[in-house]
Amino acid sequence: MTTTSNDGEHTRVITLSEAGVAQAVFGPLHRHLAHIQEAFRDPNAPRGAPAYSVTLDAQGDRVILRARTEADLERAQRIIDALADLARRKAKIREGEVFAAISFSEGSGTAAAPFSLPQLGGLTLRTPRQVHYVEALRDENLDLIFGVGPAGTGKTFLAVAAAVEAMKQERVDKIIVTRPAVEAGEKLGYLPGDLAEKVDPYLQPIWDAFRSQMSETDLKARRERRQIEVAPLAFMRGRTLSNAFVIVDEAQNSTVLQMKMVLTRLGEGSRMVVTGDPSQIDLVRPDQSGLAHAINILEDIPAVEVIRFATQDVVRHRLVAHIVEAYHRDESGRG
Repeated sequence: MTTTSNDGEHTRVITLSEAGVAQAVFGPLHRHLAHIQEAFRDPNAPRGAPAYSVTLDAQGDRVILRARTEADLERAQRIIDALADLARRKAKIREGEVFAAISFSEGSGTAAAPFSLPQLGGLTLRTPRQVHYVEALRDENLDLIFGVGPAGTGKTFLAVAAAVEAMKQERVDKIIVTRPAVEAGEKLGYLPGDLAEKVDPYLQPIWDAFRSQMSETDLKARRERRQIEVAPLAFMRGRTLSNAFVIVDEAQNSTVLQMKMVLTRLGEGSRMVVTGDPSQIDLVRPDQSGLAHAINILEDIPAVEVIRFATQDVVRHRLVAHIVEAYHRDESGRG
């Protein structure tokens, strides 16, 4: 029920009576509610006027919404409802999921429909562009997907999650993840051990992504059956990759010839995802990166999709997006 005061302020009380739901939605020290309220900050508010067009006040298992307009009230309600729905499915709500709910709540007027935060393998998608990316990863009509953009946008993590989903649904027989063994300012040759031991530290983020989607026992068993393979890009030469979900990670560090080599490995029943960040090229000659070249010549081919992430899609610590933007400004300034 909504009440409207004489000065036009709209008020609504939402009760979250299920055990633990209110606590999860409100967050520690009501931090989640503070983030939601911050989304309604009015930078044009006159001096002395309230800084927020919506305020939220938690009382027990209830939250009281007060808004200047009915549209703002409905949007705040949609955010709370989406987080409550998420809290019923999982015990804890992360800060990033609050920002996701804020992002997905955008809509005009009071007719905007309620929504649920989209999921992939237990992961909550955080931005509309991530949703677009996952839709492409699931689209059987797309055989080659490029996911490019800044670090922390979920390019590789979501690709691995989609690959595991496809394998569990028996749409592919195996998953192959490959990346160039290019040192980021350090010398690989000085590391101890054989080639596999030297390369393994560079592949750790991939294994972390797999462990988020399956148990250690399942991962080990599938590796032993060679259903899951992670290897340096050089190991792909001469192979034909059939009935596989192939992920080419850190592709900005592949040369034009290496990119051509791996793209032409695709066999019957296979799909390939190529991920990379053009701003983090570790090659001696950055102009020889095969990622931009491949996108330039392949983007208009049917069954090829290019998803370009931006700093707004960074889902790590909020400061990371500002760091990426600061480095971009500095590099642009130095031209």
